[in-house]
Amino acid sequence: MESQEDPFFELRLYRVEPGRISDLERRMQEDLRVLFPRHGIRPAGTWSVRVGAQSPLFVYLMPWRNMQQRTNALAGFVADPDWAQARARTNAGTELVERYEILFLRAIRDWQPAPLTTGAADAVVELLLQEVAQGQGGEVRRAIMETALPAWEEVGATVCGVFDIMSGYGLPAVAFVVAWPSIERQAAASEAVREKLGKLRAGTGVPLLQRTDARLMRPVHVKWA
Repeated sequence: MESQEDPFFELRLYRVEPGRISDLERRMQEDLRVLFPRHGIRPAGTWSVRVGAQSPLFVYLMPWRNMQQRTNALAGFVADPDWAQARARTNAGTELVERYEILFLRAIRDWQPAPLTTGAADAVVELLLQEVAQGQGGEVRRAIMETALPAWEEVGATVCGVFDIMSGYGLPAVAFVVAWPSIERQAAASEAVREKLGKLRAGTGVPLLQRTDARLMRPVHVKWA
């Protein structure tokens, strides 16, 4: 990630103090919507986890051209006195974020924003962190492109992102960001997709896609400055 043009994504998962997820959403929508772009930071997506481990969680995804851009942007943001003021005010005496996890990702396919990001209030986004078979990178990628993506699209989902996880998780692993028009559609169709993906095998008979951490998230809409 050190080359001049070596694009990657950064996925942040913030464990939020119970009862304060709405405060963190407002911080993003009111304060960070201005402060992030000031320093060249413009997330590709922001979400609050509705169902999943360690909830409540706030999740956002940032694209970077290279590691130097990330280093410069975050250094400028952290040093911004307006951020210090906003953080103190929105924390209101206690930290909003109790713990956080950072994953570095490399796109297997270009990011595709979901058409529903400005749509229905019942839209839901599924975040899947999926361990994969050791030493089967080529087979895993073929299975994703030829079987996994069509399986979701056939049931009306939009696969926004497909990534190799580079660090911050049990490797080897991939990540999927899948948008559904409603939680009812996700509940009705996701089991059939999981069954199809569970049948994917390497030549040795080992499952290509293995243990999954799944979270259902609600889009948090931000009008970036």
